[in-house]
Amino acid sequence: MAGYNLDDKTGLLSVFTKASLKVIKVSSDISMKHYNVYNNLVAIVESVSDPIIKLSIKENNKDLSLSPRDIIVLSYSDDNEVYLVSASIVSIEDDEPYQFTVSTIKIEKLKDLRKAERFFISNAAYIKVQGILEPIFGIATNISVTGIKIVCNINLLMEDIMDITLMIDKKQKVMFRGKIVRKNKFMDLYEYGFEIYELSEDNRRNLHHYVNSFKFDN
Repeated sequence: MAGYNLDDKTGLLSVFTKASLKVIKVSSDISMKHYNVYNNLVAIVESVSDPIIKLSIKENNKDLSLSPRDIIVLSYSDDNEVYLVSASIVSIEDDEPYQFTVSTIKIEKLKDLRKAERFFISNAAYIKVQGILEPIFGIATNISVTGIKIVCNINLLMEDIMDITLMIDKKQKVMFRGKIVRKNKFMDLYEYGFEIYELSEDNRRNLHHYVNSFKFDN
């Protein structure tokens, strides 16, 4: 499998064809990760019509706050195979508990992502740009030990080097300097591929530990 890397041509709404949404069955459970909660949530698949999936959260979570265009990660198991789906929320029909519709960005087998050592995530990230006082909030959507993809609504300059803070959980974070090497636009959102340019030894260890956790889970 060709690795999904920072220099590829895939944008925010690109869809891999190696795996199909046909594997996801209606009425089945699916695990979900959203950037403002650090534990996995369980949803029920209400309907599937490629590239659209309609979901409902099984239980209320007071910390969960969904919005259209949020990037989430779904994990689905079927016939001893684990599939990871990166998706963007399209609409929200109810919030007690949440019922919502997502559009698939990519779907891949977990074993293939492990080979490429690049994983779908939905984590809060903050970009510190020189000359701007407040960090820019973004959603980290893809990570490896050499780079990260972040979606935000601010137009940043290619080749700029910026300070990035990636939230792993409520207490842990990875901080590094990143250089923009890839940029895509969809409506008023921008997707950036950051090459990790500089990080301390402690942050390097934390990053490797976090990425390695995807290799051995499930």
